Amino acid sequence: MSLSSYLTDFSLAELFQIIDQGRKSGCLTVHRLLDGNAGQAKSQYYFIWFRQGRIVAVSNSLDGQGLITKIRERNWVQPQFTEKILQTPGKEKPLGLNLKTAGILNAEQLNLLFASQIQQIRDLFEIQKGVFKLDSKALIPNQEMTGLSLRAIEVALMALRNLKNWKTLAEALPDPNSAINSMSQSKPEIRLHALEWQIWEFANGNVSLSAIANHLNQPTSLVQQAAFRLKIAGLIEEVPFVKSTPEISNFPLDSIDLRLANSLSSGNQKSTEPEMIKIVTSFLDNLVGYLRSNI
Repeated sequence: MSLSSYLTDFSLAELFQIIDQGRKSGCLTVHRLLDGNAGQAKSQYYFIWFRQGRIVAVSNSLDGQGLITKIRERNWVQPQFTEKILQTPGKEKPLGLNLKTAGILNAEQLNLLFASQIQQIRDLFEIQKGVFKLDSKALIPNQEMTGLSLRAIEVALMALRNLKNWKTLAEALPDPNSAINSMSQSKPEIRLHALEWQIWEFANGNVSLSAIANHLNQPTSLVQQAAFRLKIAGLIEEVPFVKSTPEISNFPLDSIDLRLANSLSSGNQKSTEPEMIKIVTSFLDNLVGYLRSNI
């Protein structure tokens, strides 16, 4: 499979949805278009490798030096050690795992390295102009892999939650006068934030997004954005709102909040945030905390 176009035709959120739901493997190349002659700058190319719908590596070059450079910048490994690892058997394994097996790096350092790679994806979601190429036949370079991975949709949700400029996605947001319907009767297994949980509780097709925003005392724009994230995650669909349906006042918020509180305090812990370490941004805090429980 090979797909290329402008990001105005396919947003990164939609591309990550395709990768996740289709359990795709390969490489997504993103080129940020800049005004003037700077558009060909090497730093404006980004490469995201994925396997079975999971992000495994990110770099802004194809020279195979991205991960090694990150390691050396932190003074964690002397150049001769990384060169020795690259020359020894087992190069078919991720570089990060080889360094961990050799006792050169520990699990926490691998977490931080992978978090710094994922941070680049969050920055990509801020791109206003760009082109992409999705190539399912591209090989995944082991020297850029830490050995860690994360579902593409999880990465997309984290990036969208931190997105500052929603201008490029304005037309993709659900209409505030429409309703939403759950795609499944069971609780979502993917981790959600509190507002997303609350909105999902109203996903019965009977309440408009504007009414939900009013009932939750939240700006309509924030409810639209959260509903968009739920839609990208495949948890809801947008449906027409029929005005003859019951008013939102018929849905007691207390019972919804109680069910939400019970789900967060009981066995379903997927909606809560794990204990996190402090890095540079809250985005990386969330990611490293998540990875720590999966290393």
